[in-house]
Amino acid sequence: MRNIKSLVALLLVIQLSTFQVMAQQPAVAAARPQTLTELQSKIAELLDQPKFAAARWGVRIITQEGKVVFERDADKAFMPASNMKLYTSSAALDAFGPDYKIATSVYLTRQSRGGTVYGDMILYGRGDPNLSPRFDSRDPGRYNDLKPADRISPIERLADQIKSRGIKIVNGNLIGDDSYFGGDLLGPGWAWGDAQFYYGAEISALTVNDNSVTFKVNPGRKVGDKPEITVQPQTRYLKIVNNAKTTATGATKIGVDRPLDSNSVEFFGTIPHDAGVFEVEIAIHDPALFAATLLKEALERRGIMVRGRIMRMDATTRMAAPFDDKKLFEIASLESQPMSEMLKVVNKQSQNLHTELLLRQLSTLHPDYGKPDEYGRPKSSTSLGADIRRQFLQKAGVEIAPLSLRDGSGLSRQDLVTPLSTTRLLQFMSSHQNFIVFNDSLGIAGIDGTLERRMRNTPAANNFRGKTGTLSFVNALSGYISTKRRQPLIVSMMGNNYTGPGRDVTSVMDQICAMLADYDGEF
Repeated sequence: MRNIKSLVALLLVIQLSTFQVMAQQPAVAAARPQTLTELQSKIAELLDQPKFAAARWGVRIITQEGKVVFERDADKAFMPASNMKLYTSSAALDAFGPDYKIATSVYLTRQSRGGTVYGDMILYGRGDPNLSPRFDSRDPGRYNDLKPADRISPIERLADQIKSRGIKIVNGNLIGDDSYFGGDLLGPGWAWGDAQFYYGAEISALTVNDNSVTFKVNPGRKVGDKPEITVQPQTRYLKIVNNAKTTATGATKIGVDRPLDSNSVEFFGTIPHDAGVFEVEIAIHDPALFAATLLKEALERRGIMVRGRIMRMDATTRMAAPFDDKKLFEIASLESQPMSEMLKVVNKQSQNLHTELLLRQLSTLHPDYGKPDEYGRPKSSTSLGADIRRQFLQKAGVEIAPLSLRDGSGLSRQDLVTPLSTTRLLQFMSSHQNFIVFNDSLGIAGIDGTLERRMRNTPAANNFRGKTGTLSFVNALSGYISTKRRQPLIVSMMGNNYTGPGRDVTSVMDQICAMLADYDGEF
């Protein structure tokens, strides 16, 4: 298992580095087709290249009115990867509206007296996906370059509010409560190999810093020394096991292993003495306990003592003692960004955890929310949220039967959609009352998000708006584009089972978008 995870960690670094280099290469625009027949022929030529003989292509391109421009297996099911985020984000926007916000609260079970709390303190989460400043509020499609202390600034603000109440001692426990959502911490169909990395982080109603930490590994002072390992945000929550070694020469070969049910993180392998920093983002286990620990540490920095234990309350434990804020005393709170800003992080940056939290937020609208299942356990917020999403898709005219909508983000390989269903969804959203908000949440070719380095120097740059999707052997691209005559088109392209470089598939998609943007003919 160690060797497998080491290989996964190393491949992740190699793949990300390769992507950054290759993504800078602009797509090559094909010669401009003059007629619809020529356009269709050129698209087919790109899809029918011999190297794609064993792969599957699904493509549907339509006008905003629904006239078909091009189709290839549009009614067949494909793994969409992060194109699933279009389904979840549109449902959330339709259900909650652009101004919806989510509160995080700190409660006391008993009022404080003379600066002392004689009961428990509860940090209660309701699913705010961005309880951290990791994304720039002015441009949510980009990561912030954060100082270590800034990574948990929302927790620091809560601690400041608590201190302003004159509290100096908490005699009871500090409880991280994520009972607002029920069900598993991981999405259905997620691969175990993803669970230790940030993109497969556990899903909790109490989420801080995307339920992950960043480790930086620097070479030791001399050959043979253990490397120096630091973690951001700084916390005692994790245990670092450093079995790595500094070498005189060679490549950096650092492996990382965090067992699924543990917060002990082992580093092993080698790093040369003259190497640069090795950086990796690792997901933590038990996010609610992580958040409570961060709050306790922030209180300690302000001279506030917590004498009790750090505990977690989830939906299962709350079945015996239901949460009732009317019997509690709120002493601190934070409000999330509005839904319009949450969606930019989801669709531009393709943040998996944030999307899963939106799916679970939908569960609060279900009539069975908060009710036990037939075995007395809390009903899964994922399943209830998926029901609400399914109802929205039916309203949008999307045929549900051919689809498998398992998670919110598309990390699950059990997700299946069709280019037909995706274009119908996008067509519905194009006339939605909140279309401007939805459209603004999408990545812009050559400008931002996961599309920042694609379609540069082509007619599709700053034109195509949409969502990318990437897993091993899976690529997808769906969104909106305008022709040279400014006629709006809706596009969904999915490539599955191609075992060659993913850039071969994305290059075809980008060339098709460039041809559409440059097309000056009739439909």
